[in-house]
Amino acid sequence: MYPSLTKENKIAGLEFLDFLALVGVYVVVFMFSQNLFVNIGFVFTAYVFLAMYKHKKPPRYTQALLRFLIRPTRYTQAREVNS
Repeated sequence: MYPSLTKENKIAGLEFLDFLALVGVYVVVFMFSQNLFVNIGFVFTAYVFLAMYKHKKPPRYTQALLRFLIRPTRYTQAREVNS
């Protein structure tokens, strides 16, 4: 299969969920501060952090991590008896 067909869409090099996190940082920072250069610095720092965090991670890593942390873990009685 061609690599360009299996490659996911990215926005500014980030997956959609990571880009939403960056937009969230943008909104929060610009709500609380009036200094444009400080705000851009915060957003750029968040972008660099997200890019470093995603380096050499599999696709949809953030989504899988959030799903793992949010979804409740259910243990059945049969699992406990068999072990």
